[in-house]
Amino acid sequence: MREAGQRVQPNLSRFTVASIIRTFREENRTQRRPPGGGRLRLLSEEQERELVNMVIANNVIRLREIQRRVIEDDHHFRGINAISLSTIDRILRKNQFRMKQVYRVPFERNSDRVKNQRVEYVQV
Repeated sequence: MREAGQRVQPNLSRFTVASIIRTFREENRTQRRPPGGGRLRLLSEEQERELVNMVIANNVIRLREIQRRVIEDDHHFRGINAISLSTIDRILRKNQFRMKQVYRVPFERNSDRVKNQRVEYVQV
């Protein structure tokens, strides 16, 4: 075995060669196993696209509202009983969306009366 390993690669130990031969005999392969395991994706590409379209249709929607709609919608998001806010945020960030807090500005802040008061204040 050592001679076979020496022909292929000079610095190969006989334990490595024995391991490769054993793996070949038992599993009929010499390459490494493909990476596997880990957690599967929660949403498919189509579901992620639907989530992004939901934000495009209503850009003042909040993450909690998106979460509620995803859980309630059995047509597009079939089988999803729970989704975290961080998952929704991560999907939106992946698609170059930034969810900012939207707030309404009172009308009187930018009324003509307030603007005139600002001008008078600056001139004094």
